[in-house]
Amino acid sequence: RTAEVQRLTEHGCSILCLDCPAGMLFGIDYSAWSVGPNFMGVKLVPPGLHYVYAGASAAEDIGVGRTGFFLHMRPQEVAVFRWDPVAEELVRPENADEEARYADGVRGFDFDANLGPYPLDLSSQWTELTRHAGPALVNKIEPVGKAIRSKRAEYDETVGGANLRQAEGQQAANGDQEAEDAAMDDHDGGRQAESRLESNSGAGSLFFSAVPRPRRVKGASPVETTRMHMDRSAQLEQMIANEYGNDEMGILGELQLAYIAFILGQNFDGFEQWRALLRLLCACEAAAGSRPELYAELCRVFFAQLSQAPSDLFGDDLTKDNFMGSCALALLEICDADGRHPKLRKRCGKLRELVQEKFGISVEDLALLGEDAPQIVEADGRDLVDLAGLALGSMD
Repeated sequence: RTAEVQRLTEHGCSILCLDCPAGMLFGIDYSAWSVGPNFMGVKLVPPGLHYVYAGASAAEDIGVGRTGFFLHMRPQEVAVFRWDPVAEELVRPENADEEARYADGVRGFDFDANLGPYPLDLSSQWTELTRHAGPALVNKIEPVGKAIRSKRAEYDETVGGANLRQAEGQQAANGDQEAEDAAMDDHDGGRQAESRLESNSGAGSLFFSAVPRPRRVKGASPVETTRMHMDRSAQLEQMIANEYGNDEMGILGELQLAYIAFILGQNFDGFEQWRALLRLLCACEAAAGSRPELYAELCRVFFAQLSQAPSDLFGDDLTKDNFMGSCALALLEICDADGRHPKLRKRCGKLRELVQEKFGISVEDLALLGEDAPQIVEADGRDLVDLAGLALGSMD
């Protein structure tokens, strides 16, 4: 690591945090600390995309939230923040000249003794987790104020559920396209109403892309309707064209940003988008054949997310339906088939090994169990990143 440290000493970035109280939470990417009284930030930060987050306390107490933001840093850049004790979050200094003076002080090593080194042992894992997430995509998705705040899910049966049941009843009675659309639109309306019930109403809105849903085409035969719901390649093609300007890797970048917003930002909207994108991508058999590079990269992205996910995620209430297991099975089924690209099939083999490790059961047995598949929670817990697990580089 000596050569890497020397390189970052010359070209690395720094994050200066002013007025941080002792005991607050500070985190960057996969590392977080309860800071001491002399803490003023982090140095030797590799250039690129990072996620910085902070909270009033490092304790995992109920009601203690955190606020974070994506930060794309150029070589030798210094980012300056100040702790706001009222909002309990890191904010940029209001005076640009003051910010510039502090940045010059960092470059002159005035604060070097108060800056902790970036944990380089986790750098490769973080790079893998963000390989398709660029600054343009971050600018599209992040909230207006850039701050991503903790947000938990709450559901009011009388708001979302009642509207959905009423519309579904109308659909059953009429059996027409308008009623089906009304059911889905009312469901979306219910979800919007749910967001107003959040205990953290100031969480801000992440501008995730709209995920197309299967719609019955007027005049379509039963066979065509069934095919549309079984293979969602048409919706995937529509999304790649409309949301990412035909850049197929854009959807993987958003998948990665949603995952980070959920895991590190503790934001439920991130979880919902991550799950929705995974379910779409893993239900496109035709696209797996026509877009082999996209699906080879999807296997790599999903491999990284599964291998780096906290162990309790596999038994958490949010994922109790084991959607990760079902998505992995669906992805292997559409990708690891005769005629698929050798690179894609090789990565499927690595993903198959990881699924068996994470769920403690073979892929074949997991498929047989279906919804009754086990939820694995290790008794002694596991670090946020399992450095002893399968090497991400082994995908190739």
